[in-house]
Amino acid sequence: MHELEERRWRFYTLFTVIAVFILILIFRLFYLQVIQNSYYSSLAKKEHWREETIPAQRGTIYDTNGHVLATSVGFESLYAITNQIARPEKLARALSPVLGESETEIAAKLATKQNAPTLVKAYLPEEQADAVRKLNLWDVYFQPEFKRMYPEGSIAAQVLGIVGLESQGLTGIEARYNDVLAGKPGSLLAERDATDDEIALSASTYSQPHNGGSITLTIDRYIQKLVEQELEKAVGQYKAAGGTIVVMEPRTGAILAMANRPTIDFNDPNLFAASRTPMYKNAAVSDAWEPGSIFKIITMAAGLDTKAVTPDTSFNNTGSFAYGGGVVRNVITRLGPETMTQTLQRSSNIGAAFASTRMGADAFYRYVEAFGFGQPTGIELQGESPGILRTNKTGNWYPFDLATNAFGQGISVTPIQMVTAVSAAINGGILMKPYVVKEVVTEKERREYHPTVIRQVISPQTSKTLGGMLVSVVELVEGGQVRLAKVPGYHVGGKTGTAEIPTKEGYGSSATIASFVGFGPADDPRFVMLVKIDRPEASPWGETVASPVFRAIAEQLFTYMKVPPARAVTQNQGG
Repeated sequence: MHELEERRWRFYTLFTVIAVFILILIFRLFYLQVIQNSYYSSLAKKEHWREETIPAQRGTIYDTNGHVLATSVGFESLYAITNQIARPEKLARALSPVLGESETEIAAKLATKQNAPTLVKAYLPEEQADAVRKLNLWDVYFQPEFKRMYPEGSIAAQVLGIVGLESQGLTGIEARYNDVLAGKPGSLLAERDATDDEIALSASTYSQPHNGGSITLTIDRYIQKLVEQELEKAVGQYKAAGGTIVVMEPRTGAILAMANRPTIDFNDPNLFAASRTPMYKNAAVSDAWEPGSIFKIITMAAGLDTKAVTPDTSFNNTGSFAYGGGVVRNVITRLGPETMTQTLQRSSNIGAAFASTRMGADAFYRYVEAFGFGQPTGIELQGESPGILRTNKTGNWYPFDLATNAFGQGISVTPIQMVTAVSAAINGGILMKPYVVKEVVTEKERREYHPTVIRQVISPQTSKTLGGMLVSVVELVEGGQVRLAKVPGYHVGGKTGTAEIPTKEGYGSSATIASFVGFGPADDPRFVMLVKIDRPEASPWGETVASPVFRAIAEQLFTYMKVPPARAVTQNQGG
């Protein structure tokens, strides 16, 4: 009896253990198949399925004549999921001779374990990618990607801008129009076999990428190359810190060329290094400087239009001009009667101060603002500065500022503001909005950009008179010396500038910014050009440094634009 009870107890115990085990197993199966179903389904899906991003091709940027300045070319980049790699050294040994990199370098990339894709090598040529495929490696895969290419080299680099490693525009047109150029990536969700290849006839989901649109600029490839070559030469010849040249079509406001030094090199392997970032900015729109004597064009335009002066208005130059608690002097002293035309020809600070004070502060600053100074021009480029303008209606202004602003001291402007204002001054007085984008084309639309009139600043007659005075500046021969901006066979107008660089101690520094702004041909201007050379060591003068650069470019522009040699032009036309 006792033995029977013991057997029965053992049976119940065993039954209970088995029952508990079965219940645990059932609960575990229920937990895995029901409660954790979505989690393990996703793991299985990841094991057998992979969603692959299909990048969109970034749009092309063209010059005004349809030449490609920036485009994207398709490559394949090699990636690995490193947390699935058991022996990175073995894989590195197989890849090394094909990729042309050391085993150590490749193994170091594969050693960091992570779920996210690890880039092994970017932008493999087709032959190299095919060689990797022949290795039949399970632990690496290819991702189609696009690389930005520049058929014309690094011309207009700061206008075009930089594209980052994630194919996003970082600066310039690339950033400003990133939404147009970037496009929209697609995707492919497909079942994969053990070698990570798509299984034929299996279900898959495909979303087509939408490639980026294209942008056509107003930049002319030939003129841009010409400008960059001459700027590079000048910076080297005069041992300058840098410089800027802008060429504008005055009738439309279209930018034909815009170049800076220093600039960026798209092929620079350290392009994204912190030391390169100062070169990213486009100094033509972002850097303001005190323009010096080229600003006398604006002062004279205002004086003529208000009828405060005429080309023949004369005053007695005594060698100094006291006004508002300060005294204006010229760099070169010429005593005696001086007309307004001679003020421009001799670059007389005293004459400019005479003109501004004769019209008064209200009128002078009204015209300065009407020409666009103290405000952005609205050009389609990032980082535009409004410059610095104090007027008699703002704080921190002194009466003496009226005299010094007249010859470009105590006021800061950008190159794009200056060339735009001078274009208005000689183009019938019409201020045009500067623009660098001519056309945008996307899958949905084509947008053309046309010249935009901002306002009439001075009368057509004033503009004609001023143009004649500026021609006389370049045509003037003194002491047998011909002005260095003069282009043989053509009549051009313009004005030099030699601007001292302000410091905390004042204007005592020997460093200058040499400039020349000019236009041609005189009777029907096809271009206005600003040449600005920063801190030239060989010579401080705009006449010596900037004028020859203008002449060298203008000579070739006349040929390129098929402008016939000039007819006789009366000096001081309209005056």
